[in-house]
Amino acid sequence: MNENFFKKFCGVSLSLQFLFFILNHYAVINYWDFPAVVFMLATIFLGGIGAFFGIAQAVKNKGDVNPGRNSAIAAYFLCIFTVTTIEIVYGWNNIDLSAANDYSTDLMTPPQFNQSKHERLLAKESSELLGFMDIPHKVRQAETESLILLMSGFDSKILIKQAINKLGWVFLRRSDDASTDKVFNETYQVKGGITGIIRRTDVAVQIISANAGESIIDVRASSPNSRRDFGLNELVIKELFKELRELRELEAL
Repeated sequence: MNENFFKKFCGVSLSLQFLFFILNHYAVINYWDFPAVVFMLATIFLGGIGAFFGIAQAVKNKGDVNPGRNSAIAAYFLCIFTVTTIEIVYGWNNIDLSAANDYSTDLMTPPQFNQSKHERLLAKESSELLGFMDIPHKVRQAETESLILLMSGFDSKILIKQAINKLGWVFLRRSDDASTDKVFNETYQVKGGITGIIRRTDVAVQIISANAGESIIDVRASSPNSRRDFGLNELVIKELFKELRELRELEAL
């Protein structure tokens, strides 16, 4: 294969990446009818492979005269740039192809939403063309364990709201209040995501505190759809807990 092949391959890949990005970012079409993210990731990955072999071919033929080499090199580096951007924003190692989209730090008694999974679906009817991509609903155990904060339930509530605001998430409602005279037990519903990704997921945050010096925080992140989340909900849980730890450390100074 010559340099022109890899140049054209990367050019087509970049064009498709741009198209799928526009379709996804601006919701030009119903995302659940056409999974633009899946195709965008696939074209970015393939573009990176094409760029690798294209650069290798260019180095091998560096002594040859090729008027289109400069534009080819530009295409290669643009493909590498998009691959690198995904790594920085999301992390290729974080892409999870498991048939799951609902994770909780506590699987025995996961935090509850005020609506069922079906009620929260953005598209309640499966696509006739891409319905095969739908997966059965099941709450799965998150890699992240419950977070223990050495503070009262009320103080934990304040800290969580600070973290939500700092992350740019949207606090929707208090979906459950099971508190008693001796136990603080509240659950909050939030729209959250990760920095750099426009998609938002449903998040339920539960605080249980049986004494003034300790609170247990559990989080459930659940996509409002019936397809794989590619690891998004795991990252959402990790991002919230990371922010809570950082805010707690600042308060302790």
